[in-house]
Amino acid sequence: MFNVRNLKQSKEGWLNLAAPAKVNLMLSVHGRREDGFHELTSVIMALDFGDELELRLNRETTDTLVCDNSALPLGASNLVLQAARHFREATGRTESFDFSLKKRTPVGAGLGGGSSDGVAALKGMDRLLGTNFGGHQLRELAASLGSDCPFFVDAAPAVMTGRGESIEPLPNTVTDKISGQRLVLFRPDFGINTAWAYGKLAAMPEPYEPKAMAAARLSVFYGNGGLDELLFNSFEQAIGQKFLAIRCLLEILRSKGYRCLMSGSGSACFAIVDGDDEAADIKATCQESWGPNIFWVETSLAERSI
Repeated sequence: MFNVRNLKQSKEGWLNLAAPAKVNLMLSVHGRREDGFHELTSVIMALDFGDELELRLNRETTDTLVCDNSALPLGASNLVLQAARHFREATGRTESFDFSLKKRTPVGAGLGGGSSDGVAALKGMDRLLGTNFGGHQLRELAASLGSDCPFFVDAAPAVMTGRGESIEPLPNTVTDKISGQRLVLFRPDFGINTAWAYGKLAAMPEPYEPKAMAAARLSVFYGNGGLDELLFNSFEQAIGQKFLAIRCLLEILRSKGYRCLMSGSGSACFAIVDGDDEAADIKATCQESWGPNIFWVETSLAERSI
């Protein structure tokens, strides 16, 4: 069974679930596969920050979805509603659901918000109907929603390979060193479409990194548990050519000695911080570069599975 520590009853008849955001501490893309997806190696961790999904059974024949963020598309493409359809197809059940989403993770940010919401829906429907799917079944269902969705079933620190469907937990000795690490998230006032980002990456003169380079980076990380040698994102150069604001800000922060990276295919970035003074300095630098109303969150790498 998957971990249900974060599932709780809220108002009458509703089930409340956390839908954590994630960051890619490393994202190495190796090339396009025959099935059209890309082969990658990624170190991924959940954050102590994210969305909140409530759901309940309804007496109608269709699902409903409401959200406190009017910018979020609520049509058939939304992964919460897709999850409901996939769940019914897999179980043969006919029940419909009401979903209420408190959206905190920005859209098009590379933080996995939509994927996490969809997997939270799968977990909640499984709990409400008592279908008692195991982790393997939930991961198979999650994979039908998107490449990074299986990670959110357990949301434990992991290395993702293949197109994202193969998940190997990080060794406890490494996880213990970095869990709870404080970081800040910041994002400009635009999102980036993932499919566009892959197209932009593929158009680069040397777009892909050999698997051996990612493996070498992982080996060093396993040896010392430090983040300095691990932080890498294949998308950063390609995205930086189009969106100079991201590239320039990361260059400024790195020149000041901060460990920072774009997460996923962007546009959100993160920086590792070790105290309030560093966080304040990074925030001031971000606001000077991107304006005073940027998306900004102080959080940490989740200490255990969500």
